[in-house]
Amino acid sequence: MNLGLETGTAAPALIAALRPRAEAARLWAVRDLAKGDTAFAPGDDSGDVYLLLSGLVRLVYATEAGEAWIKSFIIDCGVFSGRGAAEVGEGYGAEAVERSRFVRLPRAFVEAAVAEDAGVRAAYAAFSAWVLARKQAREAALLTMKAEARLRAILAAAPEIAARLPQGDIARFIGVTPVAFSRIKRRIGPPAV
Repeated sequence: MNLGLETGTAAPALIAALRPRAEAARLWAVRDLAKGDTAFAPGDDSGDVYLLLSGLVRLVYATEAGEAWIKSFIIDCGVFSGRGAAEVGEGYGAEAVERSRFVRLPRAFVEAAVAEDAGVRAAYAAFSAWVLARKQAREAALLTMKAEARLRAILAAAPEIAARLPQGDIARFIGVTPVAFSRIKRRIGPPAV
């Protein structure tokens, strides 16, 4: 079951399709994001598209009480944007969990590439379908599985990625408080090596 930690092949294919056009337009500029830095904050209205080349970024919603809840993680290679997030309230932000490298492209450039280039269009369609399937699986897990089952599934399916995440992030990602997460961890015991 995809709980949102799998990376898939669709994002690397989309990045590869966009790169030649971005380089030709002199838009391919690799940037670094230090651990803890933000690519964009909740409520920012930037519609730019971020191509993660390496590292780990979390997309985070802030509650009215100022708590952070994890929307998803972008791991090692991925594509994300904050477009539309501010339209549904405060929206979400993107923060580096570890040092990350990315390219930031204007949305208008990406939209033109999709419209004009059949290869980019096919890669974009495959990526969009993958994102939709990933979101549906995550929603199903949140609605049909208990938090302990979600944690067990993450530890079984993606132990190397779970090891890279702060424990508080895992708690927020499975939708529980840090206290509840500690109880769950005590119940299931240490991960098998």
